[in-house]
Amino acid sequence: MVEGAARGEPRAADGDRAATVVDALVAEIGSTTTVVSAFDGLREASAAAPRLLGQGVAATSVADGDVTLGVRTARARLETVTGPLQPRALLATSSAAGGLRMTVHGLTAKMTARAAREAALGAGGVVEYQTAGKLRRHDLRRIEEARPSLIMLAGGVEGGDVETVLHNAAMLTELSLRPIVVYGGNSAVCDESCQILTEAGFRVRVTPNVYPGIDELDIVPARAVIHDAFEEHIVYAPGMERLGEVVTGGILPTPGAVLIAVERLAEEVGDLVVVDVGGATTDVHSVTDGSAEYRALQTEAQPRSKRTVEGDLGTYVSAAHVEALIDARERPDHLPSAIPDGEDDRRIAVQLARVATVTAVYRHAGQFDYLYTASGRQTVVRGRDLTACRWVIGTGGALTRLPGGLATLRAACARNGGDRLLPPADAQVLLDSQYIFAACGALLGHFDARRVVRLMLQSAGIAAEG
Repeated sequence: MVEGAARGEPRAADGDRAATVVDALVAEIGSTTTVVSAFDGLREASAAAPRLLGQGVAATSVADGDVTLGVRTARARLETVTGPLQPRALLATSSAAGGLRMTVHGLTAKMTARAAREAALGAGGVVEYQTAGKLRRHDLRRIEEARPSLIMLAGGVEGGDVETVLHNAAMLTELSLRPIVVYGGNSAVCDESCQILTEAGFRVRVTPNVYPGIDELDIVPARAVIHDAFEEHIVYAPGMERLGEVVTGGILPTPGAVLIAVERLAEEVGDLVVVDVGGATTDVHSVTDGSAEYRALQTEAQPRSKRTVEGDLGTYVSAAHVEALIDARERPDHLPSAIPDGEDDRRIAVQLARVATVTAVYRHAGQFDYLYTASGRQTVVRGRDLTACRWVIGTGGALTRLPGGLATLRAACARNGGDRLLPPADAQVLLDSQYIFAACGALLGHFDARRVVRLMLQSAGIAAEG
């Protein structure tokens, strides 16, 4: 599959003409598919408008022990349309081999452990296990089973508890695994905790306390540290070691790259929700402070940018879980292949994508709750308030490459009231039609941000101001 060659660009076989210099190639390496996208017009001084020149797709080659094989094949397919390309930058995002597997550990479930989880998910992590309080041997067994790439260790507000995080650092040394540990706990025992872990053979990265005070989250610095740790880890992972040799700059987790792109897009258009339905998971990203009306009713601090990942909602690997959510009278008689082939397969994949989208947004959203006090019933808001989000955008193959994506997203918006704080019924529903949001997240660290945002606006069909 090759898409979107630049209009008017002559086609020629390799060797018939010199390579065309372009600003960037971005490889998005998934568990099953690798997409290479070519971009130009991204530099601030460029006379050309920013544009996607084309895309090439190939099977991901992790099983062959070298992901660059899939990247080369996807690039070759791209260049059959564009002709030979010489990029100024070759960038990459990856969710291959299950993505960024993490466990997170804090002091209390509603405070430091939740903050650590928010940081992990915002960075593109898949949180396989979470604990609050002192680790026990049972927890160590669960961590071993999860086989995390990274461990997030938090605990204690600034000037608060120190005993739990020190205990947990010592317990982690009994693991047979040695993943990278990101320390984001009470700074009073940062040096001591890091020394315990380092002497036991862990590579440790430090970030400011993710929960420095009551109802205070500070997770943005942690996301950057997790991205750096992911890059360090992935070049040593089986089948990924050669990727670091051929890319310019860092390798981002694909979901983390999407959130970076979504945050920058929100600066341009306002509060939004982006839904990414994949074969294994459905990710929901939102950037919002919630409505002014409900803000005073919140029972817990919320980050402006939030990502949730639903590991049981997907159109292929997790399809059986989604099927179980469908009314028995409407369930399909079979499940589709990884790349739906034929009208019947596509119809079933659309049905699964719709259920996954609606369920994931419903889980992402918060809700009204009620407290009964001596002075009567009080209404409070628990979780994420999406009512101020004026844009709902779909990305990922299931929403952008199958029919019915817009209708699927509309079904996830508020209808007939209810207690869930969903996007409003009149929100603008759009698609990342060129499937480039993850690539744009990688581009933002290397090229003029305004031009990268224009690419996203074009893909979503939003008119750029000025």
